[in-house]
Amino acid sequence: MASSFSYISQPLKHEHILNEFQAITGLNIDDAIHFLDLYNWKLDNIINDYYDGIKLKHNSDENSSLGTFYSNDDCTQQQNVDSDRHYAELLHLYGDADEWTRQQQQQQQQQQQHQQQQQHKSSQEFIKDTPIYHEKQRLMKCGLHSLNNLFQIPKLFTSHHLEMIVRDFDKRNFFNDYRTLWLGNYDLRVLIEAINRCGFDVRQLNIYHGESIYHLPWDSYFGLLINLNGTHWFTIKNHNGIYHNLDSTLRKPIQIGGKERLIQYLINLIQKTRTVYLFVVSQQMNGKEKFLF
Repeated sequence: MASSFSYISQPLKHEHILNEFQAITGLNIDDAIHFLDLYNWKLDNIINDYYDGIKLKHNSDENSSLGTFYSNDDCTQQQNVDSDRHYAELLHLYGDADEWTRQQQQQQQQQQQHQQQQQHKSSQEFIKDTPIYHEKQRLMKCGLHSLNNLFQIPKLFTSHHLEMIVRDFDKRNFFNDYRTLWLGNYDLRVLIEAINRCGFDVRQLNIYHGESIYHLPWDSYFGLLINLNGTHWFTIKNHNGIYHNLDSTLRKPIQIGGKERLIQYLINLIQKTRTVYLFVVSQQMNGKEKFLF
């Protein structure tokens, strides 16, 4: 092969040598310059080795930019076998990396579950240790106090808030017959609107039309709103599994007991009171927008 290039006797410029070498080998410019540098730009020598396949194969690993142009299939297969053997040895010594990852993920999940359980336990203990809130009567604002006792937040609602609801009703041309301003005895519609704005629904139990109170999901309710004889409002609230009467006229809350005691308490209340209106409050499930004022 060398004789076929004997005409290249005089020194050529690097550019001409590079072009000639690229035309023969098809290498890109970076790889071509790399090999020419190895052969001190002696085109005859590098072309001989290129066709003989002696040093180019050996030197191909020295340039990280080279692809698989010079890789021999047999050599590649041997490398694959060596890699597989190496991986098998690692697997034998250290185990499956995927299995280790799965174990790590399981441990992390268990730790997260444990932390969540501890947080829930701490939250439950905090709730258990927190006394129930009881807002007492001031003037004749039993409806207002029943709302704050229902949500267990002091001054969540004020007279100003409820008057804003009244004015909203006025703007909608409702009859102005649902509150006595100087007394603060707000009508049911005002209380329901206030509860709705917190993201809760109110439903009346039709106890005088045959609806039974024995099999209702009492523990799922947020609270009970009760009106006696159309004049007085008060709240019954579940706190740590115990129902409490939070009537704002009481000096302190009255513990009723569990669900069975609650049912019996309501039956006695209905029997001894001329008219009892029972309303259950539940969190909305229909995604309504929540707003206050």
